[in-house]
Amino acid sequence: MNSIKKRITYIVLWAIVTGISTIAYSQNQYGIQGTIYSQATKKPVEFATIAIAEIKKKFYTKADGTYSIQVEKPGTYTLIISSSGFQTLTFSVTVNGVMQKDIVLKPLAIKGAALTITGERDIQKVSRYTLTVKDLKAVPASFGDSLNALTSLPGVIRTGGFFGPLVIRGADPSFNGYFIDDIPVYNPQHFGAIHSIINNDLMNEIDLYSSSFPSPYANAIGAVIAINTIDTVKEFGGSADVGLISSNILLKSPITEYNDETNEEETKGYWIVSGRYAYLSLFVPAVYKLLTGDEIESVPEYWDYQFKGKYYFSKTQSITFLFFGAYDYIKFINESTPPEEVDPLLASFEFKNNLGSHALGMYYRWQPVSRFENTIVVFGSLTNSYNYLNIPSEDAADWVKDLQITSKPYIYGAKEKIKLEWWKDHAQFRGALEYTLYHFTNDGYTLVANEPLYNIPDFGNDKLFTKVPLGQKFNNHVIGAYAEQKFMFGGLTLLPGIRTDYLTRTKQQTVDPRFMASYEFPTQTTLSYATGKYSGFIQTNSNLFNFQPNLAGAGDEYKPQKAYHNAISIEQKLSLLTIKAEGFYNYFEDLYQDDPVYDSANNLIQEGKSSGKLKTRGFELLIRIDQEENADGFFGWINYTYSRTKFKTGASIDPNADKWFPSSYEQPHSLKMVIGYTLGKHTLSARFQAYSGFPYTPVTGSDESPDGSGRYVPDYDYAHLHSKRFPWEHRLDVRYSHKTNHEWGYVSWYIEVINIYNYKPKNDLAWNYYKPAGEDNPKLKSQEGLSFIPNFGVEIKF
Repeated sequence: MNSIKKRITYIVLWAIVTGISTIAYSQNQYGIQGTIYSQATKKPVEFATIAIAEIKKKFYTKADGTYSIQVEKPGTYTLIISSSGFQTLTFSVTVNGVMQKDIVLKPLAIKGAALTITGERDIQKVSRYTLTVKDLKAVPASFGDSLNALTSLPGVIRTGGFFGPLVIRGADPSFNGYFIDDIPVYNPQHFGAIHSIINNDLMNEIDLYSSSFPSPYANAIGAVIAINTIDTVKEFGGSADVGLISSNILLKSPITEYNDETNEEETKGYWIVSGRYAYLSLFVPAVYKLLTGDEIESVPEYWDYQFKGKYYFSKTQSITFLFFGAYDYIKFINESTPPEEVDPLLASFEFKNNLGSHALGMYYRWQPVSRFENTIVVFGSLTNSYNYLNIPSEDAADWVKDLQITSKPYIYGAKEKIKLEWWKDHAQFRGALEYTLYHFTNDGYTLVANEPLYNIPDFGNDKLFTKVPLGQKFNNHVIGAYAEQKFMFGGLTLLPGIRTDYLTRTKQQTVDPRFMASYEFPTQTTLSYATGKYSGFIQTNSNLFNFQPNLAGAGDEYKPQKAYHNAISIEQKLSLLTIKAEGFYNYFEDLYQDDPVYDSANNLIQEGKSSGKLKTRGFELLIRIDQEENADGFFGWINYTYSRTKFKTGASIDPNADKWFPSSYEQPHSLKMVIGYTLGKHTLSARFQAYSGFPYTPVTGSDESPDGSGRYVPDYDYAHLHSKRFPWEHRLDVRYSHKTNHEWGYVSWYIEVINIYNYKPKNDLAWNYYKPAGEDNPKLKSQEGLSFIPNFGVEIKF
């Protein structure tokens, strides 16, 4: 009975509040109302700021881009319209009653960094960078690829310097989650991370959550990279880019139907098809020999494809299909005698890698009114991975002979998502119910480490790994849900949220509360804070499955991996200038660590433990000068990152299990600067980077292995793990492009040089396998290979 009374009371109060606000508005005879649109996408701009200079008040657009302003008396008023990622618009309007006025905002573009912060969706500014892809090709050293351009952002580095997966705020790359239109993707980049698996021109924007991301994202505890594809096609068109190492093409067209009632063609949807093919074997070996004088024995081959189609059943209902896939292949056989700094056991070493993936998604969207939206998502993400390694030398350990792993992590899922603005202009609810099936199969062998592995392994040490046979099939079912409640009162935004996931195999449930608060002052100063708990099951982590497939069948002896994120930021906008400072602290626990347990018959009964811990802290500063679209002049940005990352294993096989050591990805200082100039058809841009070297472990001695062989392997000082650091590294990349506009589109020729002054950092602790440890063994030296990299090509858009 009490609950019924409460509901009646709430309904009455709601009616009173709504009635009062309606009456107050109806009594006001003067005002302006309308919708604010983006010139680039023609979509409404939600939560734009409208300031009126004469009365010193601010108003905000709703989620559908509409606004309504009331003034007390007629007159001429100055309106200042602003939204992150758009040019500020100032104009005067004369009000003699309630007038209708729609407004169009032009987007801003950062030509040099090729980054545009968009204002199409509600913005969480803390720990988030939302990037469009319109000008990403202007970033030097990115090979025109959007994910490569993310390395220009604060806190983003790579495991191998120029190549390798992304390390974000010190977290292991396997902690990151990648999503393309809500579909989880576990191989977002091609071999060596040269290109992403999706065409640039198919992307609309990229959300990089460095940490403290919101509740919709599951099974990620480090960072989230969410790629959103374009959703509007007005006319037939496309693009093509032919470069030194690959080419890609995209075609798109609207779907139209004839309306008998209006006697006109109506747009009922669209289709987009695109793809890339790499031909590194045609040019890379020749360029490599020309610049270094050496032969290169193998290069990767890869290709990808994408298709997207949408059809509108009515103004309120639509269905969308998205298909994309990629294939990578490399085969390497070492037929030459290894140099003295390469293990002689690798004389005839063989390596093969095949990686193929295919993904599909279907999206049904129903929006009967502007304040309610329901989306049903059904998806599949299928990966096939094959790795083969063989060292045929008689002195090589058995675990490295004829080692092959075949893994097939197939993921199927469904989501029911809703978005409801239940309190007009002030409160919006978002939530979803999710089901995901992880169908994992494997074959071949896997390796379990019997001691901590921080450096290149001794391929002659039989005791280093245990070779475990595979041939298994696992089905893991995860039921998940999330809810977020966004409140908006003037410049204040509050976003409490919660996420929960349940793994049926282990009957483990995670409950992760998350929260974000921000306040934007009239001076366009924004203060933000975000925090949250993040969890992930190792049984459903495809990154682990490709190399440790047995973990998919693990039980509750392993805890879900967890992380706790905290970030605080302040951002100040001054016309085209943006200054942002942010501090963060992230703590990870229950991380999987190799720590094998054997029974009395020496049979492996458990591979590891949930004993690892990691903590990262740091500070980021970004100063950016935007450039108006199609304008001449300078553009650029500069950012500095300070960060510290420590870890400990807690594993019984590690004698230093309870000691904190610097992570192998720790990079305390990083400075990145982009500057460029556009003059008519010409654009010249440059990117300079300087950063601390990665840590390494000193060598204290050596062992001859096998005895009398003349082959020496190093002994590392693991009591002082990662106590030394490679020298600072720096690099300058330049790019020039010449763009000619035509009635049908444009043609842009470009040339870029990576590491233009050919600096070769000493980032290799080179060990001579033919000498025992001494004053000159090991020694710091520059890595062999190509360091001065040219690239050129032509882009056509129509």
